[in-house]
Amino acid sequence: MKYKELISKFVSKINVKKQYFFSFVLAALSFVAAKSLEEVGVERYYIQKATNFQKEDGYFDLANPSTVSSFPMGISSFSDVTMLDSTHLIGIEPINGTVLMLDLQNNSIASQLSLGSEFQFVDISRMDSTLILLDSKSKVHFLLPPYDSTSFVSMNETKENFISSGICFHESTKRLFLLSEVQEKEEGQFSSFLYSFNLNKRQLREEPLFEINSLAIETFALNNNLPLPRNKVSFAGDTTEGLSFNPSALAIHPKTNEIYVLSSEDRSLVVYNQFGEVVNFTMLDPKVFSKPTGMTFQDNGDLLITVSDLMRPSIVRLKWNKLYQSLSGHGIIFGR
Repeated sequence: MKYKELISKFVSKINVKKQYFFSFVLAALSFVAAKSLEEVGVERYYIQKATNFQKEDGYFDLANPSTVSSFPMGISSFSDVTMLDSTHLIGIEPINGTVLMLDLQNNSIASQLSLGSEFQFVDISRMDSTLILLDSKSKVHFLLPPYDSTSFVSMNETKENFISSGICFHESTKRLFLLSEVQEKEEGQFSSFLYSFNLNKRQLREEPLFEINSLAIETFALNNNLPLPRNKVSFAGDTTEGLSFNPSALAIHPKTNEIYVLSSEDRSLVVYNQFGEVVNFTMLDPKVFSKPTGMTFQDNGDLLITVSDLMRPSIVRLKWNKLYQSLSGHGIIFGR
């Protein structure tokens, strides 16, 4: 047998093994959840996991970031990010949809993940050591170590005519969340939905988990005396007072289990509990967050938000300040 044929067969065997390994990873991740599901059922299981989570009280001082780090020369910004480990950040460069690894210790590009020019990635999350990628056609893909084209598993469409604007893995319930594209339900009222993606069946659940509605966010802000933007622009181009919340990124706080949803357009951040109830809302300071795009959490609860400023693209780190005693019982308090 010729040398090239031997090499070709060897590479094929490696790729098959990686496919088996990928299936094994998904099976291992869902084993504990599957056993629990057999006993209590789907809905009760998720309610149980959400209700019994030991939530830690704390707050972010949005006016005083811990650090503001400029991007390395030649990097425009990241449309979304996820932590790989305590010192490495994986980000999507929006201009060409490439995946880069950033070393946070020396603020340099550690490596570029080459996955082929046919993919235009827009969002990213992480499931243990597996990276989960969303492309511009709303397809979900998986990338395993060593994070190159040999360990890339491409999936089919999530759902016919489904357009997603964000993705995030929920560690405590082993669910993958996808944000739907925002729509204008009524004049001046904007809405999108949060869906879950079944990792075992590799398909999107038909029914959404909950709705992200601009009117509900506005109502919460008004009831809690929280500032809102002075005006909003409808899809028809009309300008009125209020909020045009357009979700562009989401992340799960590891210390509170709450779902953070960012609107780059409004420079605003809303926090939901596991049952889709608004528990907090804030406007971001334009002097610090001129154009917030992506966000992720570190294991200690610190929040990282990327800023796509043309003159100075940066990463803003907000320290999670743990409260050892809290009368309010809230998992997150903005400011202090």
